[in-house]
Amino acid sequence: MTTTLQRPLFARTGSLGPLSGSIIPAELGKFYAYSPVFTDSKPLYALMDCKANKARTLAHASELGQEVHLHFGFDGVTSARVSSIKAAQTAGLLGHTGTEFDDIWVAPAPTAIEDFYVLCARRDSAKLSDICKLACRERAVSMRVVPGDVVAVMTSAGKYGLFLIKEQSPMSVSVDACHVLLP
Repeated sequence: MTTTLQRPLFARTGSLGPLSGSIIPAELGKFYAYSPVFTDSKPLYALMDCKANKARTLAHASELGQEVHLHFGFDGVTSARVSSIKAAQTAGLLGHTGTEFDDIWVAPAPTAIEDFYVLCARRDSAKLSDICKLACRERAVSMRVVPGDVVAVMTSAGKYGLFLIKEQSPMSVSVDACHVLLP
């Protein structure tokens, strides 16, 4: 069974050209909006430049280092779990990496779906960072997600992001997302 929210605002990641498997860090001050799909085989979420593939395999964790941020875990039709990369490492989900990762926090965003899309369309970096700072103030590192959830992400390196769970199946989630790297 697949649960879907219909919001065809963003082009599917990669639909406008091939994505690179290279590590292409986000540029300071540049606002990114995109729509990746995370699966059981590509559960890692890297907040990088839009030319880079955001969904990565577990084998890429060490190579990505500070550029990998989240891990999606799938345990059934009704929900998935998103965790910081450090929480995934502590839980043994990455295998042995020997890599030092950034601190990442996640939380439900105090933002309606329509407001999320307006923020993305306006590319409002200041509002994005304000929402993330407010939502992530308790420093949670893991949460369950279902379609319709808007999730805030904040990193110790100055990345701020929001993503909307659009569609979920037992082994994948499709999201609309935005992020920015600020000084």
